[in-house]
Amino acid sequence: MRVFVSAAEISSDLQAEKILRALIELNPGQPVEIFGIGGPRIRSIPGFQAIAHAESMRVMGLVEVLSQIPRLRKIQDSVVDHLESHPPDVILTFDYPDFHLSLMRRLSRCSWYSRALKVCGIPPKVWVWRKGRVKKIRSLYDGVWVIFPFEKTFYEQPGIPVIYEGNPLIADLFRERVQKIQFETEDQISIAVFPGSRDAELKHHLPLIGPTLSHLARLSEKRIIAEVPIPAGVSSERIERELVSDEHVQYAFVKAGATQVLGRNSIGLIKSGTSTLEAAVLGCVPVIYYKLNPVSEWFFKRFVGYLGPVGLPNILLGVKDRAHAVFKEFLGVEAKPDLLAIELHRLIQDTPSREELRASGESLRADLVPHVEVSREVARKLLAWIQNRPAHATIDRTRSLWIALASFLWSGLNQWRRAARGFSPIPKMPVKSILVGNLQAGGAGKTPMVIALAKEAIGRGYSVGVVTRGYGGSLSEGVHLVSPTDPAHLIGDEPAEMMKAVPELKIAVSKDRMKASRFLVNQGVNLIVADDGFQNLGFRTDVTILMVTDAARNEAIYRDFDSAASGADFVFQSKGQKSSRFPQAIEIDWDVDAIPKGPVWIWTAIGDPVDLVQFYARRGL
Repeated sequence: MRVFVSAAEISSDLQAEKILRALIELNPGQPVEIFGIGGPRIRSIPGFQAIAHAESMRVMGLVEVLSQIPRLRKIQDSVVDHLESHPPDVILTFDYPDFHLSLMRRLSRCSWYSRALKVCGIPPKVWVWRKGRVKKIRSLYDGVWVIFPFEKTFYEQPGIPVIYEGNPLIADLFRERVQKIQFETEDQISIAVFPGSRDAELKHHLPLIGPTLSHLARLSEKRIIAEVPIPAGVSSERIERELVSDEHVQYAFVKAGATQVLGRNSIGLIKSGTSTLEAAVLGCVPVIYYKLNPVSEWFFKRFVGYLGPVGLPNILLGVKDRAHAVFKEFLGVEAKPDLLAIELHRLIQDTPSREELRASGESLRADLVPHVEVSREVARKLLAWIQNRPAHATIDRTRSLWIALASFLWSGLNQWRRAARGFSPIPKMPVKSILVGNLQAGGAGKTPMVIALAKEAIGRGYSVGVVTRGYGGSLSEGVHLVSPTDPAHLIGDEPAEMMKAVPELKIAVSKDRMKASRFLVNQGVNLIVADDGFQNLGFRTDVTILMVTDAARNEAIYRDFDSAASGADFVFQSKGQKSSRFPQAIEIDWDVDAIPKGPVWIWTAIGDPVDLVQFYARRGL
């Protein structure tokens, strides 16, 4: 069996090596020939044939990558020429997406390409930006191997076969027994310091570390002992030349000892990357930082617009935006010596907060290490794929086309209705009123928002009524005041759910919402919440709330174009990733009253079943 592997990053070099060794061990009856691009760990595998060294490819950032394009192109040429004369049975690429996607496009023109099993290991972070790469991965690879639990669902949704058996690198961290040191004494403090491994990272981070630790020494009035691991393949002389000890800061350089450094220390100044997750699960609270070339930073802010966290422990803990990060992040211009030093000093002084953060990081272990031998389980799945190649799940493109067409027609109709009405006056509800609507036809969290508003208003002393159409019910004319004994098939699922959640509510079901609102006023109501009706031109309210998600217009039927959101007072995004479609949207998350203790069945109607399962999974189900 001939296996071509390409891994350019230090972390992927480590993880790929473990899987390749397990692949050899699990396949004793058949010789395994491995060749390709690797770092020192992969090159240590007996018999590995190197086409190129990974160390020559470690660049990051727009400017840095552009300057290296000619050299990277030559490496690609060498790979293509080698594989043309020595076709592989298996292609394994790890990380480094732009290089590998470009390489795979070139290889896809080769006659032998369709016969080889092609697996994308550690695929790109498409949930952050450039989601279009998912389609490229689906067309170029037979499957992906992922190292984080949330990635499994993400890649399975577009029909891509996925292997997830945990994170091999995190699993291996716990093989070494490391004794915690007393990180703070009367006269000194010990912390872990990780500057990175790429040339660009060292260029921007090393000048930042010295002033940060000097500032920390002044704040704490203690000497700082900084343990700095030297990554494999990185010149120790360069780091030692930049980080020079003095009477306030003493540097201790540790070669190939990152795990021991993180295991010993309770806090760390850790550059964004895999090391932040390693620190968190080992109980070393990371202060996360990262600096880019100014041009690269401008490009990221201007064209990517990602507002979420970049630290892996924050992402895995479900953090939606960096402002609410569990582990503080300082990126770009925010990565300043004084700000970093202040946060490190806060962690030193605030023992309860530090211990709470340590517990948060350690809580991630269970999902990341479901097996004792993670690499071996991944290799076992790869062997199964080699024997029986996985098939892409079928995507119903005809259904997607009909949904997109229905969305366009319905949205166009409502836009025409608004234009046709012109400036004709619209009657306002008789008392204070709030409308909760949506653009897509259901599944945006409208009913939970109505319930939340009703509970809050009742708690503030309002007599609250809800007017609703009662979709799915059998009522026809007039106004019906819902009672707790009314069956759902009579009044509709949503009114039944509201009444169950808030028994104090007065709920009026009617096709005519103005008529229903006057009926509720006669019942003593002084605040009305309109459930749905954003597209209804027969009434208006004091406040309009719009619920949106990131669902595409070929995934959910829309009743309005995105531009209609400008007519709302508040826009809340209840599901999915923050996108440029609704820049004004406020992201929200839902609380749950109780989490079942054991396995449960989950049924969904109009709601997205994947979203619902992920919602409970993130909360410990």
